[in-house]
This record gives sequence, C-alpha cells and structure tokens, in this order.
Amino acid sequence: MIFYMGIMKTEDIYDLIAKTSIELGLRTDGKTMAALSKLFYQDLQTDKRLKSLTLEQIKVAFRLGVRYDEKEPFLNIRTFYRWCFKHKERINDAISEVEYYHKNPNEIEYYPKNLLK
Repeated sequence: MIFYMGIMKTEDIYDLIAKTSIELGLRTDGKTMAALSKLFYQDLQTDKRLKSLTLEQIKVAFRLGVRYDEKEPFLNIRTFYRWCFKHKERINDAISEVEYYHKNPNEIEYYPKNLLK
C-alpha cells in the first residue's frame, strides 16, 4: 500500500503494535502481535475511513492514544480504530483551520505535511 510518506508494510504495523504493547506495560506474545498486525494492516488497506492516513499519522495516533485516551487502552483492533478516528478528527480540524480561517499551515499542529505548498 503506497502512501504519501512511503510504502507501509505489515512489519511497520507489527513494530508499532510491539512498541505500543511496551508503552502500555503489557507482555503480549509475538503470535498475538503478528495476528493483530496482519488484521490491522488489512483494515488500513480496505477501510475507506483509514486509507488516507499515512504511517506517520498512524504512529502519532497511537502515541497520543496511549498517553491521552480517556478510556482504558487495550491492545486490540477496536482501540486502534478509536485512536485513528480521533486523530483523523485532529487532522480534519487542522485542515479546517487553514482552509476556512486562513491560518498559516506551518503553525497548525497536525496539518498534513503533504498538503504544504
């Protein structure tokens, strides 16, 4: 799957899930992380609501989700979706700030780098 920031691979998602597991203080076995990685990677390729996210945006979504999610974070697909949808809201808000309020995109956090002129 090709994104603006390069090619995303299942291994990238595995690494992200492994890092997230450590950040959450979990001891998730490799088999479970591999299964989660494969499932979430397939979702990223097929779910229209997630397809537009770059690997870097997904990493930010996970980092913020681990640290600031109001719900108890679990290492599962539902949690990954929640974090990505929340981050998509941040990105959409950033785009609105630039397009509708004419703010400087370089000063707006979460404004997609690929949209900078």
